[in-house]
Amino acid sequence: MANYELRYVGVDSLPVRLSEFDVQQYFRLSAAAVAAINERFRADRRTAVAVLLVFLRACGRPLDRFSALPKMLLAHVGEALGVQPPTIATLRSLYTRRQTLYEHQLWLKDYLGLKDIDQAGSDLLVSYLSAQANEVNSVDELVTAANHWLYERKLLILGDRQVRDLARQCHAGVDAAILKAIKAVIPGNAIARCQSVVFGLHKGGSFTVLEWLKTPPKRHSPTTLAETLEKIRFLKSLEVHTWTFESIPLEKQRGYAQAIQARRPAKTRELKASSQTIELVFFLRISLLELTDMVIYQSGRRVSDLVRQAYDKTQTRQARSSVEYRERLVSIKTLVDDTSRSAEERLASIGELVADVARAANNSHAASVRQMLTEEPTRVRSLLSSLQDLNFQGRPNDNSLKLLISLKDIYAGKLTELPQDQAFPIDKPWRELVDDPDRKKALKAMEACAMVGLRKSLRRGSVWIDHSFSYRERDQMLIAPTDWAKDRERHLSILGMPADADTFLEPLLKHIEVGLQAVADAKQQGKLSVDAQGTLHLPALQALPEEIDPKRTRDLMFKQIGDVQFPDLLLEMDAQTNFSEILLARRARDERELVALYAALIAHGTEIDAKSVAAMTPQLDPDQVSVAMRALEASGRLRRANARVVEFQGRHAIAELWGSGKTASSDMMSLDASKHLWNARVDPRRRTHAAGMYTHVLDQHGIIYDQPIVLNERQAGPAIEGVVRYNDSTDRVRLSLLAVDTHGYTNPAMAISKLLGFDLCPRLRDLAERKLFLPRILEAPEGLDQVLVRDVSLGAIRKGWDELLRLAASIRSGRVSANVALQRFGSAAQGDPVHRAADQLGRLLRTLFLCDYFSNTAFRREIHTILNRGESVHQLQRAVYFGKVSPERGRRRDEMIAISGSHTLLTNLVVAWNTHRMQETVDKWRRSNQKIEDTWLARMGPAHFAHVNFRGMFKFGVSRYADMLLNQTSVPSKRIAI
Repeated sequence: MANYELRYVGVDSLPVRLSEFDVQQYFRLSAAAVAAINERFRADRRTAVAVLLVFLRACGRPLDRFSALPKMLLAHVGEALGVQPPTIATLRSLYTRRQTLYEHQLWLKDYLGLKDIDQAGSDLLVSYLSAQANEVNSVDELVTAANHWLYERKLLILGDRQVRDLARQCHAGVDAAILKAIKAVIPGNAIARCQSVVFGLHKGGSFTVLEWLKTPPKRHSPTTLAETLEKIRFLKSLEVHTWTFESIPLEKQRGYAQAIQARRPAKTRELKASSQTIELVFFLRISLLELTDMVIYQSGRRVSDLVRQAYDKTQTRQARSSVEYRERLVSIKTLVDDTSRSAEERLASIGELVADVARAANNSHAASVRQMLTEEPTRVRSLLSSLQDLNFQGRPNDNSLKLLISLKDIYAGKLTELPQDQAFPIDKPWRELVDDPDRKKALKAMEACAMVGLRKSLRRGSVWIDHSFSYRERDQMLIAPTDWAKDRERHLSILGMPADADTFLEPLLKHIEVGLQAVADAKQQGKLSVDAQGTLHLPALQALPEEIDPKRTRDLMFKQIGDVQFPDLLLEMDAQTNFSEILLARRARDERELVALYAALIAHGTEIDAKSVAAMTPQLDPDQVSVAMRALEASGRLRRANARVVEFQGRHAIAELWGSGKTASSDMMSLDASKHLWNARVDPRRRTHAAGMYTHVLDQHGIIYDQPIVLNERQAGPAIEGVVRYNDSTDRVRLSLLAVDTHGYTNPAMAISKLLGFDLCPRLRDLAERKLFLPRILEAPEGLDQVLVRDVSLGAIRKGWDELLRLAASIRSGRVSANVALQRFGSAAQGDPVHRAADQLGRLLRTLFLCDYFSNTAFRREIHTILNRGESVHQLQRAVYFGKVSPERGRRRDEMIAISGSHTLLTNLVVAWNTHRMQETVDKWRRSNQKIEDTWLARMGPAHFAHVNFRGMFKFGVSRYADMLLNQTSVPSKRIAI
């Protein structure tokens, strides 16, 4: 729906201020069309026919509103036909006889191959809209989908009222089917009970239970964890965890839940019974799934806090022990030097000083941390006790789940000691502590063992919870084994992967042999060296020569472009892309609604809050901005708006000089946040609390994907997820290479990305220490032995190949995100056949990449250039959002996604505006024969922001673009059937 090529599809009139860029993109008159018009029509009719032709071709319906035609379009048509066009014209002035207009439209319909929709086509359209109604949550989005469906099949688009009635009918039909599915799962009395309880007051207080459930978590603390668990227990008391709706897409369920989240409880109570039931049921279900994920995240972070505190205390204790040890040595030396005492007396005194040394265990640092954890029994036990109600499930051989069940019985029996006569499945590192004769200490050790083991088991998927998004059973997240067996060939065809591992490995090993030879040749030529310790030395890339012409041209270009106010930039880009129409799923009804939308974008995408934006924008109050901000949380709209803007930016000729659109980089940018935000963590570089925003930047500078993430976690999953979702679209160039830094790389991630059809290319830290991993059977050139490690198991790859393909197909089909998949099969899953296969294959792929990186200077420069381009866009992002995320924002998942998406959209709008103005300037200079080389333009970039005023009073001159951005209220003339 965000396809830029379909921007004008379905409209029945054109804006007066049509730009030259739009004319060239959508309304250009081809030479073949000119020849056909000249052959068929006399000279005085050609201009009118040409206008009708380009409109019908771009919009899919005839031009039948008698409004003024754009001057730019008339000028283009006149130039193409070689005639003098009128400067002012309407359809009425061009056609005085309606019969002539009808005849010309009929000819154009035949010339363009358009047909009227028949009954069979209507049935197909209804089927399509019914399927789409399961994915979208508004009638306006269905209307857009219907127009696009008709246009792509060269069917004449129906009148707006017909399409809208059809969309309403399909939307209502899906709602009725969903209501029926709900009643089949939930008894009527249970629904009535939910409604009664949810709209009642919470614990006799001043707010309802619904408002309590909608309240997001606050800071990371035991109190927040306890409150989240209380909400889960409440929802489970309503039997929400037993509701399953496999036939209803998850995004559809989210859409209904978001409707309640964005609406005041009083308004929800006013809904008709059927709508209220649907929205309330899915709000409760989605809330339970999200709260469960939240509890597991909070408890995992709590475990990390306890381990870190134990680590810090261990270091302090060891430092104190070192001081005491030195003092003892000094005392012993004093005794040795004391000749006034006999040798026997001195030995006795020394024995007293070291009497407890023999009894002290020779523990490692990790063992000391484990020992320290047993000294925190209250907090460990409190955490484990609070998690008892979550109904964990797992594999029969998972030790942490067995320990959790045993501890539940111990807590129920109020035991203070670990039973002596009962065997417990304790991991080997903890065995000595659990076997302590002091059974109270043994119980504390087993609690610590269970706590640490449970966190690891949840991450690797050996323990799960059914009522969760991210921690479900593995087979629930991946393609079901029965479905995989049935549809395996189809999935392999989509992936483009062979059924057996050897077919994939044979050419890979041959490429590695070629790459090893290239590295050996580079070593002989002195381009790299390897010392006796096996450390590889690669000279730094030489900077390209600094040329004065590109720099002077860039400065002159932006001086001519001039300064711009942020509101003017937003309006101009909206007129060029209609991103507001995507965000609202329709055109804005009036100026106030459009300005409120812009204000909401600024409030979400910058550090300015709703109240401050309203104060800076005349005619707005904070409530209007807040309502528009909640509307921006609608699923997928910000992403589609970003796609529209990026596609517009990439249509400029200058963008092709920056890149092909086949490569991108990805990295995280941290937004400063309050420490009271529950998902904020300390940025290790900036030493402040922050929330992460992970973005993918195209080689043409546009941000193509964004997602909020948690700091200090591996970023390989988000890196892969962005490329997979971007490549899902069939109407754009697919990414074939993604450059990342060390945080965006793991061995399994490199394997998964290759199976998904693109190369993950990391700029690795400590490159000199990186080795080349090979299987034993592969021969290598002489002189490379110091950097080779022959431990890759081809057998492990073959053994896990089928499950590895199943994992990749599950990610590609959208059943599971790459973020979750890489967590389940990451380092926590060591020993799992799928992890081992992915790790071994990733080592081979990394070897091939490093061979290219070491031996090919141009390839290495390309990787660095792509990554540096992303960094330049990050600088622009920081100019847009240079403050801090306030404590009351970003607590909900949907709100954090809206913050990330809005910030990305504002950044993309600046990039697109700069690109558009740079293209205009270049075209103007070249028309005046001013010298400007493509090589100069290739070294410039559109991530410039010194000329943009992002702050101050926001004055939006909507009237200049009203006919392009607002839904015109004038009544259309009667359509002429053709």
